[in-house]
Order: sequence, then C-alpha cells, then structure tokens
Amino acid sequence: MLRPPKRIDVVLDQSGLPAVVRIDRESDRVNVIEQFRVNERWWNDPIDRAYMKVVGPTWIILIFHDLLSGDWFLERIFD
Repeated sequence: MLRPPKRIDVVLDQSGLPAVVRIDRESDRVNVIEQFRVNERWWNDPIDRAYMKVVGPTWIILIFHDLLSGDWFLERIFD
C-alpha cells in the first residue's frame, strides 16, 4: 500500500471506466476487474471514493477516483 496514495492520470473509455492508467512516465491499457465505493461522511474530512482493481500487461493495481476532488490515485500495487 502506498501512504499517502500517489496521484496518477487516467483515461476513461466510453462507459466512464479506466482504459489507460499513467503512473509517472509509464502507461498501460487496463481492464477493470473489481469495483467498490467508500463513502464516509461522519469524519471531519469526508471521503467519497470509487475504487477499482485494474489489470494491465505489466501490473495489477488498486486505484481510486476521489469523487470530491475529481483526482485519481494509486492505492496499492499487487505482486
């Protein structure tokens, strides 16, 4: 897990799901294999995130879309 999560760039497909993920200078086409949402509003800093486990030719990663800021982040790299 990355703490803090790393900001990444994501290109969406026509349905609004990630199609390409760019981490630093490396980018790969990806497929979403799992999705879930975390929405916590009782904290001082509310959280509203759409998490997606994605697989590409060189990685399997967990990313999330911060629905409050609009930014995308890398949360975890799977071995």
